Order: sequence, then C-alpha cells, then structure tokens
Amino acid sequence: MPLCYPQMANRGTSGAQSSASQRVVRLRLAPRPARRVPLLLLLVLLAAPVVSDAEDGPSADVWHSRIADALRVGESLAGRAHVIVSRPGDRTLEFSFDALRRPGPDSTRTVFEMQEKGSDESVVSELVVTPGEPLVNWYWDIQKRRWLAVRGLLATDPWADSLFRHEDLWLSDPSARRSGSVRAVEEDGLRFVELHSGPYHYYSRVETRVDPETFLPVRVRFIDVTGAAIREQHFESVELVDGRPFPKQVRIRELPNGAESVLRWERVEFGRTIPRSLLDRSALQDRIRKGVDPVPLDALRESHPPGGL
Repeated sequence: MPLCYPQMANRGTSGAQSSASQRVVRLRLAPRPARRVPLLLLLVLLAAPVVSDAEDGPSADVWHSRIADALRVGESLAGRAHVIVSRPGDRTLEFSFDALRRPGPDSTRTVFEMQEKGSDESVVSELVVTPGEPLVNWYWDIQKRRWLAVRGLLATDPWADSLFRHEDLWLSDPSARRSGSVRAVEEDGLRFVELHSGPYHYYSRVETRVDPETFLPVRVRFIDVTGAAIREQHFESVELVDGRPFPKQVRIRELPNGAESVLRWERVEFGRTIPRSLLDRSALQDRIRKGVDPVPLDALRESHPPGGL
C-alpha cells in the first residue's frame, strides 16, 4: 500500500514550521511495516506453478488423441463400477453398473445395467455414439416392456443421475477440446502438460492437465465466461490394467455448491472379444424377459488374458 506523504506546498512558512513538517515525514517513514510484503509475495510466487508455452511441441489435437489412447476409449470394455452422487441438502445416491462396450466401424455401442443401492430392480440401457452425430440412448421400459429411445443427446448432457457429462467419462469424445493452446507446467517439482480449449458449451475454456509420461489426464478444470472455475475433475487411483496405467477412480465436483460424483471401477477389462449379437437389442430383450443377466460379464471372463482387474 503506498504511503501518504505530507504535502510541502507552503514553501513560504517559517523555518520552524518547515522543520516540524520534515520531522513528520521522518516519523511516518520510520516504521515501514510494508517491508514484510515482498517476503509474502516471494512465497506466493514460489508456490505458483511455472507456466510456459509449448510452441514447438505437439498440438492440442495430438495430445487429445494421446489422452484417448491412454484411456483406451477405442477398445472394447467389460467392467463393473460403483457411483456415489452427493448433493448438498439431498440424499446421497449410490448405484452400481455393469457395462459392455463394443467399438464398431461406424459407431460405438455401450450397454449398461444399472442398479440403485437397496433396490431389487435394474435399468438396462444402450448408448450409441456415432462420430459427428447426436448421441442416442436406448433404454428398456420396465412397465411397457419395450425399448424406447432418447435422441439428440449431446456430449455435454448429463450421464445417468450424476454430475458427470458424457464427455467427462469419455463415453463421447470431447472433440471441442481438440483445438486450443498447449502449455508446459511445473508445480511442486512435477511437470505436466496443460491443454486450454477454446470456448464451447457455457465454458470460456476447459483446462486439461496431463501426465506427459502416461498421457493420462490428471485434472480438468471448467472455466465459465467470468473466468471462474465452476467444475473440477480428477482422475485418481492409477493402477496397471493389462500392463498399462489406468485411473480406477474419477471424481468431479461442482465448485460453487460442493456437489460431487465419484465413479470407481471395481473391475475393468479391455480388448475383449464381444460378439455383435451379444449387444443386439433383440437379444438383450430376450435375456431380460427370461430373467437372464443382460450384461454377462462372467461369460466373457474365461477368454480374458491375465492382467485385468
């Protein structure tokens, strides 16, 4: 804070008055408590991350593809996960799901069987993702006993009854983040790569921090048009799956109100051979009506190579 000096405008005053004014100046300058400010600023600067533009490195598009490969979004998946959704002032929602994902030449189909904790009923749905087109979510209506479709879904629309969006879990490619800037960041002695997207949805930008060794995302921050961070996502509990690192837990938090969703994989296997007929809706319907497991993870286990979770 700048110090306030007494004005010496009355140069015609007597020597005694001038001397008194000079003494006031010396008295006000003597304590100088502001000497502690530079030390505080130094501590802040030391704690702040060191950021530099990565002008000669790979583009944001290249890094985006590396992330997708590290998360293995282009491979078949068989897994079981548990989700906890916490919202202030509301009851905590817990549900588990089994999932089978089969990438195809034109679209990727993922079948979910979800069951809320404490419920005897489950919900079966199929998400169909076709590049360049809105998502389609088919679900089995228990009362009508037939398939119904929700069309026109976007990657930024919520997934299930959680705080996750489809793109947060890479159920759909967050392609809007493929363009933007790339930065090198060093914080607490660790080095990262940060991708800053352009504006899309209601974000002014999305900042994705990446581990440059594994290419896995570490943290994603969502910035609104005012420049404030409104959502923050973390990829945690990295373990080896088939010899490759994979985050077993994904956490997302809405910063203004503290609401949070956590997804934890209890079992996940990649590269499985999933027959097309297994995910055919008529075959799913037949298994549902017969009371047979619609997402038979155990039926695939024998052919799985060692190393999965």
